[in-house]
Amino acid sequence: MLKSISCEKLIKSPITFEAGFNAVVGADDAQNSIGKSSILMLIDFVFGGTDFPSKCDDVIRNVGDFKVGIEFEFEKPYSFVRDTANIDQVYRVEHQDYITGKEYNAFLKSKYFPKDEAVSFRECVSGFFRIYQRNNYNDKRPLDIVNKESWDAIRKRTLKIFGKYDVIESLEKDKVIATKLKNDINGTFNSGAIKKVTKTQVKKNEAQLVGVSAEIEAIKTSLKINVTDIKSIINERNLALKTEKDKLIDLQHELNTKLIRIDSNLSGNIVRNIKSFNSVAEFFPEIDKDKLQNVEKFHSGITKILKSQLQGERAIILERIELSKIDLKKIDDELLELVDSKEESVYLLERLMELDRCEHNLKLQNEFWNKSDEAKTNLSDLKNDIDDALIDSVNEMELSINNGMQSFIERIYVNSPIPPKISFIKNDYIFDHGDDRGTGKGFANMICFDLTFLANTILPCLIHDSLLFKNMDVPAVEKLISIYSQSNKQIFIAIDEKSKYSKGTQNKIKAAMFLELNENKVAFKKKWKSDPNQAVKDQITS
Repeated sequence: MLKSISCEKLIKSPITFEAGFNAVVGADDAQNSIGKSSILMLIDFVFGGTDFPSKCDDVIRNVGDFKVGIEFEFEKPYSFVRDTANIDQVYRVEHQDYITGKEYNAFLKSKYFPKDEAVSFRECVSGFFRIYQRNNYNDKRPLDIVNKESWDAIRKRTLKIFGKYDVIESLEKDKVIATKLKNDINGTFNSGAIKKVTKTQVKKNEAQLVGVSAEIEAIKTSLKINVTDIKSIINERNLALKTEKDKLIDLQHELNTKLIRIDSNLSGNIVRNIKSFNSVAEFFPEIDKDKLQNVEKFHSGITKILKSQLQGERAIILERIELSKIDLKKIDDELLELVDSKEESVYLLERLMELDRCEHNLKLQNEFWNKSDEAKTNLSDLKNDIDDALIDSVNEMELSINNGMQSFIERIYVNSPIPPKISFIKNDYIFDHGDDRGTGKGFANMICFDLTFLANTILPCLIHDSLLFKNMDVPAVEKLISIYSQSNKQIFIAIDEKSKYSKGTQNKIKAAMFLELNENKVAFKKKWKSDPNQAVKDQITS
């Protein structure tokens, strides 16, 4: 816990603190500009905050930079010195050396969170140090540390504070690994090192592998036992190639015939007249030559209409003819190798190497497709697991917060007060005050929210500025002071108008008071916020 702070610029030094409730108390006339909030900002600075030099710049301008002596009490005392002029350098008194601000906060985390929680110290406490200068007291957005903070950051931090992030963090780490693996596989495909295939192609590869593997085994067996029928194996290959070549030649003939027919249709031939059909009539005297001419005219008309379609079909046929020529060239080359080979075994070895490369490529393509598919499935499963874990954890957290807030609000207000309610939705959260939306009740709801975190999580301390109590009625503040005074964790508040409360409440505030301020006793010994023309105004009015 924080034991004391010391500073020569302060009206009192050292200032000592208790384990539970601690209060800086202002004047009964609610005098402002006496340093209550600045003292709370100094406590935030002592707890590793960095806002004091910038958000209390009026203090720095008027009293200058200063050093703050800090003492914490854990299993033993620990002493530090922090300088507003160099906030990233903290002096360790016991070690007589300097550490960084980050290391200082790591020290605080190690002492306040000995179980090495996922949350950092400042990540945990910052949102619950509600001080005027920090502007983090929006009673509609109590979880926001800064304005327009992302929901992912808020949810993640809140889960950490509740100790519910461990499972999700483990899944998130697995997700990072799975995402990297998926990206690496995609990178291999994109580089061209391995051809990317589809699921359909994988099945085709598997079928092709059966034939390739069988041929490899046959060649290996032949080479291993040095059989005498190598020539028959070559002849089998020769026959297979010739058969394939014959099919291609037949295909070429068929395609060329189709091409001639299409070219004829596209040539724009003149329609034959009735004399053109005389030769036909010689063989078929009963034929009607007029009807033949009409049919020819109809055929010519259809040809014109279908011209674009015929041209498209012609392009396809030409492409198929060219592809068949390429395939024929490959077959002829291989046949030539078979004929020219003086040693049949040389051909077998070359064929074996070719098949081996083919088998390797096919297997590699399928292997990487399977890895890619497995990586996608694994990543999808992890995302679903994270979503499920988030839903369960957030629901538990929501229930815990709402139950806690209801318990505290019923201790502060009588006659069945409307409890606040937090709802965690998909992309945000809603802090609902119900139909009781007065300013005082709104701040009371937020205070109950903070007290719930203090009671149910690792949150080690709270800071509440006096502005939170301004609009609350006296009985509610008195009950709140009673709740504060029962806390085992440190709570730091600023409060004024002490005399308007009951004697019992005044006694609780007095017992918790670590510093009392008024118009003549300001926090940093000097006043600088009074109107410089006020003395002249007073003389005029007198």
